[in-house]
Amino acid sequence: MSLEQELAAFKAEFSRTAPAGRAALYEAKIEELRSDFALERAVKLGDTAPDFALPDAAGKSVLLKDLLRSGPVGLTRVFCLE
Repeated sequence: MSLEQELAAFKAEFSRTAPAGRAALYEAKIEELRSDFALERAVKLGDTAPDFALPDAAGKSVLLKDLLRSGPVGLTRVFCLE
């Protein structure tokens, strides 16, 4: 199953099992974020990412520039739905 298919299945299951109105609320917020996002300022493939800090699994702040000293860095996003 492709990622696109997995996401579609997840979305369908969420819509089926979420409390009444929750799926519509999430969709409205997603559209709001899309309309407010400055796409022209987004980092594109091949661009150098600006330095930033994020918490690691233990909650400790980690700087991108520190990680890059050891080699390439891969980033992922984890979504948490309440």
